[in-house]
Formats: sequence, C-alpha cells, structure tokens
Amino acid sequence: MKELRAFVEPIIMQAGDVLLSYFSRANQLDRRTKDGAGFVTEADLASEKFLIGELSKVLPQAGFWAEESGVSGNNRYCWVIDPLDGTTNFAHGLPHFCISVALTDNEKPILGAIYSPVLKELFWAQEGGGAWLNGKKIQTTSPVQFDQSLLVVGFPYKGIDGLYAKFMQQVAEIGPKAYTFRNLGAAALDLAYVAAGRFDGIFCSRMQWWDFSAGSLLVTESGGIITDFEGKGLEPDSKSFVAGGQTVHETLLRYLAK
Repeated sequence: MKELRAFVEPIIMQAGDVLLSYFSRANQLDRRTKDGAGFVTEADLASEKFLIGELSKVLPQAGFWAEESGVSGNNRYCWVIDPLDGTTNFAHGLPHFCISVALTDNEKPILGAIYSPVLKELFWAQEGGGAWLNGKKIQTTSPVQFDQSLLVVGFPYKGIDGLYAKFMQQVAEIGPKAYTFRNLGAAALDLAYVAAGRFDGIFCSRMQWWDFSAGSLLVTESGGIITDFEGKGLEPDSKSFVAGGQTVHETLLRYLAK
C-alpha cells in the first residue's frame, strides 16, 4: 500500500482544482438542503464524482463511502470521501475548507489525506509511517498546563434532540479552563491542524465517518490520541470525537464523558 501515495496525492490535488474552479462564484451556486446536515452544492458533487472516478482506477476492488453518494461496493478496502468539508464556509467565500480521503481496511483507516486547496497544503498519513505536511513530518503538541491550550471545536447542527444545547454547555464549562477556543467550520481540516500542532486539541459532536476517518489517522500518526466522548475508539458509526496530545485529550475527556 505504500506505493499508493504517488497515485493518491495528485488525484486529491486535482480535486482541489475542481473546487477552486467553483470558488470564485461559490455564493451563486445552487444549494440543496440535507436533513440535519446543512446543504450540498454542485461543487461538492463535481469533486466527489472526480474522486470516485479516479480512485476507482487506483484500487479497482475497493468500495466507496462518500458523503453525497453513499456506500457502494463490498470489499475489505473502502475509500471514505468527503469531497468538500466546510461547504458552508465555501459557499460564503471563506477559504477554510478541504477535501478528505481515507482508505480503510475492514473499517480501519490505513491511509489518510486532507488537502486545503487555497493554501495548497496536503496533509498525509499512512499506518506506521507518521504524518506529513507537504513532505515535512508533523506532530501534535502537548502543553504542560491545560490552561495554555488552544482548542478548536466543531458545533453540531441544531436539532430537536437537545444535543446542540448540551454541547454548548460543555463548551461553556471547558472554555474558562483552556487558553481560548476557535471554531473554523471544517472538522477534517481542523483535525489536520491538530496533527500539525496548530491546535492543541479538538472536540466535535454530531459527526460522520467521512468527517474524521482521514483526520483520525493523521492525529494518531502524529503522536496524538483520538476517541469518542466516552473514551472509546472511533468506528464508522461514531458521532463524536475528541483529540489532542495526552494531557489535553485526558483533560477534555474528563469533562466530555460526564
């Protein structure tokens, strides 16, 4: 699987070019609302179509688990794709968005790539091979004191189950104990930033497999820890995640597991 990098990197970067071709008129694109999960644009669909078409040539036997088109194929290997993470940012002309691609083996990520087209930053991880940003090795940070930590959060979409209100209560409890928060609106890219040490930790709720499959591998390969809010390992049906260096992860988990 090590040789896949030479094929996957150009594909995800070309998909980034597909997104950029729409970005200058992003606020004019047609939008289709999705139940409880924002909206989708033609840019999302074009990126996903390109990725599926090209990745199917790289590993023809692999299946796909893509945000817009769902699950296809039945094989131990599966490409997990978010063709445009941060669609709301994208549609409002905000440059914080990315493409996220993971290859899983029996639902375990073994390859992860996250690409920020605007900054031309490609984050890459392969099982046992470390985590990299544009060819340079990256690692998570671990402040000595939690009150020195810069955290990023991903707010869940508002729903009728009370999850949004509970999450805001958790933010209110943790906030005064950390240094400060950021909310940037693209969970996959935020995970890549944690892996690169730009943030010390992250916690997000109401997530999907494509949001964190690639980013979870980046975090672990850069020396960090990632679990759900109960401290369990992540699986395709996990709906939350918390990540960071050991100190930050352990501290966040104490508050989130309540």
